[in-house]
Amino acid sequence: MTDSCIALVLLHSLGFTHRELRSYFLETENPLPPEVFFASLSPEILRSIRIKDEKIGKILEKKRNLDEGAIRKLLAEKNISIITWDDPLYPERLKRIGHAPFFFYIRGILRNNLPYIASVWSRKHTNYAERSLRNILPEIIRNGYGIISGGAYGVDTLAHTIALEQWGYTISVIGTGIDRAYPAENKSLFESIIKSGGAILSHFPLGTGPELYNFPIRNEIIAGMSQWVLIAEAWLSSGTLITAQLALEHGCDVFAVPGDIDRETSKGTNMLIATGQAKCTRSAEDILEEYGVIPSSEEKEEKILPTFSSELQGHIYAHIQNGIKRPDALAEALENDVSTILLELSMMEISGYILLDTLGEYHIQ
Repeated sequence: MTDSCIALVLLHSLGFTHRELRSYFLETENPLPPEVFFASLSPEILRSIRIKDEKIGKILEKKRNLDEGAIRKLLAEKNISIITWDDPLYPERLKRIGHAPFFFYIRGILRNNLPYIASVWSRKHTNYAERSLRNILPEIIRNGYGIISGGAYGVDTLAHTIALEQWGYTISVIGTGIDRAYPAENKSLFESIIKSGGAILSHFPLGTGPELYNFPIRNEIIAGMSQWVLIAEAWLSSGTLITAQLALEHGCDVFAVPGDIDRETSKGTNMLIATGQAKCTRSAEDILEEYGVIPSSEEKEEKILPTFSSELQGHIYAHIQNGIKRPDALAEALENDVSTILLELSMMEISGYILLDTLGEYHIQ
């Protein structure tokens, strides 16, 4: 991580908000580089960018007590990086929302060449919701869509799990600091997402806990990054309906699974469909036909996933599918040695799962 990026992390840790950072570094004429700005912090500089005196004292007090070494160590140990507003990897769709972060923290690999579907609704769900997801999402993934969700209990976890089972690409946008696993039971899920070639994102400062007000903000970012949102269940009083409204405000299409008229957990989705806010969705085809990516029934051919001889082969396959195609890059992404990766690649090539081109890059067969 560059000195400028580390300085942004340090400024965030001092209490600078994304709005304040965006205001200074994007809207100020000739702003100082972040590392110089951090080193030069003083009451005069802070007043010049309209920081109130009460906050100035808190910022300077935090700076005196800041353990920069511990933060640098944490960033290195957890392989945390940041993506800033002017980075080519920053999602363009996200810039449309009013509270778009100036930067966000990331573990894993962010892909900007995929359209994303957000899978959201309440943490409490029925078997009907699970059956709906398992019916719809696999075909969506096979047609090249990435899955975004929030890494929470219930349906978020299920959406990520289905993506991993299909060797697809998935992003978890979490409501805590990037260094926190919440819920704790999903720590292994988050690590599996990273290992699969996916990503964990957060725009909250390091160490931030699961505060209740973080999650609506997290949901707005999920909606802002997505091309469309899928809702399988929602109560009429569900916060999921707020996420649906945010998605519509940001120009994101909403799809909802219909349910029995007397099913409490379907009254929200039925209302979205009845009022024209969401398209009635009974299968993946109902979504894909909106974007012209579904073949006709005569041409449609079910894609059968390979049966790998090792878990590592599965992760290699997912990374190749996600655009990492050279042995050295695969070894770096999977934190493995090149010789082991080359051996697995050879076995996968013999099995007919992948092809090697003349440039030394591997492709899905």
